[in-house]
Amino acid sequence: MIRALFLTTLLSLSGAVSAHSGVEWLLRMTESFDSLAYDGVFVHQEAGAMNSMRVRRGLIGGVEYESLEDLDGRRIAVIRADDSVICVFPDKEDYVAGFVPNEPFKRFQQLDRERLEQAYDISVVDKEQRIASRDAVKVTLTPKDEFRYAHRFWVDKENGFLLKHDVLGPSDALLERIQFTSVTFTPDLKASDFTPNDESYTQHFTEVEPTVVERRWHFDWLPAGFSLVWQDARRLNDNTNMLLLSDGMSTVSVFVEQTDKKRPETFMNLGATIAGEKSIQVDDKLYLLTMVGEVPAQTLQRLMAVIMPGSSND
Repeated sequence: MIRALFLTTLLSLSGAVSAHSGVEWLLRMTESFDSLAYDGVFVHQEAGAMNSMRVRRGLIGGVEYESLEDLDGRRIAVIRADDSVICVFPDKEDYVAGFVPNEPFKRFQQLDRERLEQAYDISVVDKEQRIASRDAVKVTLTPKDEFRYAHRFWVDKENGFLLKHDVLGPSDALLERIQFTSVTFTPDLKASDFTPNDESYTQHFTEVEPTVVERRWHFDWLPAGFSLVWQDARRLNDNTNMLLLSDGMSTVSVFVEQTDKKRPETFMNLGATIAGEKSIQVDDKLYLLTMVGEVPAQTLQRLMAVIMPGSSND
């Protein structure tokens, strides 16, 4: 009986340690996005620019509501009620076709523990942290190679909510930051809070599932931890197919389309996001290859050199 009690205690302690590991904090963070109600203001800093935004979420009358509002400049807002999405602009002249700002947590929804641990050294900082008047736990992701960025997360100690996130480049240069300045988890939200003003201009969007098609491209090399999210490709339109790579944290979107114009290899960056394109010749056909991801430019450059026609088992 004493031995059984000892083993039970040991297992309990082991579980407690595991629940507070860096990966467990990150997984708890992703769960909080869909389980908590919240109303907060955060600052988004990227490429030398900074703007403040308000994000709200709540379950009201059995309907899940979310809203994201730009508090600076053009004051664009995105409102979601279950699967219905509305983009709100102050005036019709402000509308940009196809522009729907992303909710700041979507990029972390598909964290993959196995790939994370293969690509990053993950640790919890043993020091008291405080963000937006909330006690926080700091989790660091240090890349094991030069093909990805470092990440720093400050997670609410009580409920796992993401209070701050930094993306760091070489020499710990800050590339992107999301940081809450205030947040409440007992918001008094009503359905009317997610109703656009009658004087504003609204545009409804429907998220269309792309068609699954055979993958006709593969990579002869991938950085450690990176793999294809889909074994098949996704057809976005009659001429463009998409592949998606991930290391459990960062993603690289790959677009391939036929073209009749040659283009040199070019890259453009916005904070932590890099976009690159070039044309590639395959027999008598010319293709435009475009890649966009939260990775260093050298990663895209290497990937663009090793993508090949034909499927494989990667």
